[in-house]
Amino acid sequence: MVTQSRNGERRGGSWWRAPMSRRDLDEDNQSVVINDAMGPFCGLAAIMFAIVSVVQFKFDATPGSVWSSVLAALTGVFLAVSFLVLHSGRGDVLRRNPLKFGAVITGLVAANPMVYILGTGVTYPAIGMLLVIVALGALIHNRYWAAACIGFVDVYWIVCAIAFGVTGVPPATFVSQMVKANALAIVLNIARRRTVRRFETAQREVHRLATTDELTGLANQRGLYEVVRDLPTKLRKQGLDLTVVYVDLDDLKTVNDRYGHAAGDALIRSVADVLRSAFREHDTIARIGGDEFAVLITSAGAEDAEALVERAHERLVDKGISASIGSASASAAAPDFDTNRLLERADAAMYEAKSLRKNGLL
Repeated sequence: MVTQSRNGERRGGSWWRAPMSRRDLDEDNQSVVINDAMGPFCGLAAIMFAIVSVVQFKFDATPGSVWSSVLAALTGVFLAVSFLVLHSGRGDVLRRNPLKFGAVITGLVAANPMVYILGTGVTYPAIGMLLVIVALGALIHNRYWAAACIGFVDVYWIVCAIAFGVTGVPPATFVSQMVKANALAIVLNIARRRTVRRFETAQREVHRLATTDELTGLANQRGLYEVVRDLPTKLRKQGLDLTVVYVDLDDLKTVNDRYGHAAGDALIRSVADVLRSAFREHDTIARIGGDEFAVLITSAGAEDAEALVERAHERLVDKGISASIGSASASAAAPDFDTNRLLERADAAMYEAKSLRKNGLL
């Protein structure tokens, strides 16, 4: 077994391990919803509000409707611009803030029938209010925000109905229409949230398959590099050192040729089990090749990592498993700290150990 010290000098010794530390894939999939729902919504709603504004300006003679007509025109322009931005290279800013963007869109859309009611005093029929309630349930993913917005619209409509009266229909009809709209909004909100959750579950499963070695259940090379990518910032914040350990099985080809690939697979699984038992839970262990493993050890000092590597070596020997181990360590606080360089040093140390073993010097 060969290790490298912080300055790259090689010496006899041992070092580290790790069971896969999975990346949490709980990223907000609202951006997908923005692409799939808000884009078409903005495009179609822009056309609809343009038509509404023209019709109201030309044919709606109801006193006080002019302000609603102006707002409809402005809403159409805003939605058209949003549609163009979403389908351009500058749409990322909206996709990164889906809840805020959705709240602005739905708030603006909801303001149209509310302004119309306030300006004209006509509270029923108000198809626009019914559509807004349904739209709030469909477009706002967060159930609390959706409930709050729908509740506000309900209260506003009820207050207006009390203040201006409901013309031509009994109060029970007014209430039943509102209840139906709320029920549909709830159904749409639940259906959408379930769809998003299923998407997230599928995404996590795809990620697991992409980053996990099927034979051992350890991280694969992709999984290892995912962990490595995020390590420098974490290590610097916590003031920890990083040790990289490479483990290469000796004579796996001989086992495959003599006893079959099933025996070779059993040997690989045995090595994975030994590494899991030798290293700590928060260390990252990966199978990066047919007979090669890598371990990422984070520790307060090189001595702790070296003790773990020594333990892994001893347990491999106890199991009668022959392997070449090389490691390299560095402090994240060092100005020249480079995880890729550290991986290369550990790999070189492992190959040196393998060469020494072949020559009977280790």
